[in-house]
Amino acid sequence: MNADELIKTIDETLGLLVEVADEYVEEIVSQFDIGSPEKLIGKKYEQWGPQDFANLGQIYGPEPNSLSRLIFRKEYAKVLQMEKE
Repeated sequence: MNADELIKTIDETLGLLVEVADEYVEEIVSQFDIGSPEKLIGKKYEQWGPQDFANLGQIYGPEPNSLSRLIFRKEYAKVLQMEKE
């Protein structure tokens, strides 16, 4: 096995390990009900600042999740309101 093949094998193995670890973490995290992002930080969506988004992103992790769904619904409602005006 040459160096390129070895590096490719290592990369593939690490990729599989990361996938398994992600699935395991998701399984563990899904057992906890974090609840509404608005309730969690004690502010309505319209009052969130950049730090709130950063903090919630760390809590909720990668999309899709309840945070991304909430943000989508709020932003979509804004677009619909702008279309009406």
